Amino acid sequence: MKLFNRRLLPVGAGLAALLLAAGCATGSQPAANSGGSGENGDITFSFWGTNSEAASLKAIAAAFEKANPGTKVTTNWIQSDYEQKIQTSIAAGTQSTVMEISNTSLAGFAPSFAEQQVDAGKFVQPNVSESLKFDGKYYAMPFTAKPKVMAINVDAFKAAGLPLPSATTPLTLDEFKTVTAKLSHGDGKTRVYGTSNLWFKGWLTAAGGGFYNADATACTFGDEQGLKTAQYVVDMQKERYAPTSLDIEGQDQAQWFAAGRLGTFSDFGPWTVADFAKISKPNWTLVPVPGKGFPMEVGGLAIAKNATGKKAETAKKFVEFASTNPDAQNQLIQGNTALGVPIIAESTATLEKVLPADRNLAAFTTALKSGLVSPSVPREAQISGDADKGITSYTPLGSGKDDVAKILPGLNDKCTAALKQ
Repeated sequence: MKLFNRRLLPVGAGLAALLLAAGCATGSQPAANSGGSGENGDITFSFWGTNSEAASLKAIAAAFEKANPGTKVTTNWIQSDYEQKIQTSIAAGTQSTVMEISNTSLAGFAPSFAEQQVDAGKFVQPNVSESLKFDGKYYAMPFTAKPKVMAINVDAFKAAGLPLPSATTPLTLDEFKTVTAKLSHGDGKTRVYGTSNLWFKGWLTAAGGGFYNADATACTFGDEQGLKTAQYVVDMQKERYAPTSLDIEGQDQAQWFAAGRLGTFSDFGPWTVADFAKISKPNWTLVPVPGKGFPMEVGGLAIAKNATGKKAETAKKFVEFASTNPDAQNQLIQGNTALGVPIIAESTATLEKVLPADRNLAAFTTALKSGLVSPSVPREAQISGDADKGITSYTPLGSGKDDVAKILPGLNDKCTAALKQ
């Protein structure tokens, strides 16, 4: 994923962690949200991200201030360990009025967020808003989506005598394997692989499975579909249609693609557009990820539960503005860099216009409208992190050698037990 390390600290983390959080933000640590008749409506807004992603969020805050003269939004850009620092500030009562949150992390923070009213009809597809519900209630307002698509090396397809995949209809997983076999050739450091390293979680979703079941009561990556998908990935690596994690260690696969060493690049998020905008040779375009596609992350804006009075009123206006106003949604795109895909119909074409039509950035809009989202799980970073560590250490999905059929069921059981704690 394209997020920074956000592993959680215990809620009772000490003063040292709090000071660290303050020192890594762009401004002073926000004061506690207190009520009172003398308060003003100014708010603080915390978020993570790269320089370009931060630029988008600051631009949204500036657009809101312009639309609401006299209202101040103080931005608090946290450049690393975002969730730890947010959790520490919540424990100390110094959290920002508005906080960015991913749908995958919502469950762990929902008790500290105010319930919101969300009109699902304002967005291009229901999963966008549904992903920010917890226990049947909205605890964040969606403002961006991060679906993934697949880049293809047009020159490599032509050289192999292969027709280009459809710009709108995904290949099946069997078709994809056949295509990558025909695109692969050569040996050693000049080996051309049919595709980039295969992300197990992504391909599990593409195959119709999932890391968790729908209500997040059990882990499912070790069930029948999980084992079948894991073996699919292992076989692709064994046949050398895709590089292993050891093959790519310390290397940028976008550079591999630019060097002509990949026929397809199957983990292409909105943030990848800027890197590929620099690539003129080989010729490339975008198509859907095979099968059902990869999980789509949704970015949301949460309001502190202790926000009251004028600050709470401003916070509600701000999240509504960021979520549904074209002046805000268009700011998700800065030059050829995208924080995510706009989620309202008026702005979905904004990203499509960044590069020429033959690059097919419209594939993101297609992926947005059909995107699947994973359930939100309390302590998700810890639970999935522990499972990933085992998968990576013991099986060929990472650096290990053990049979996935022997390892995954046991890791799955431990993962389910952790969910129930």
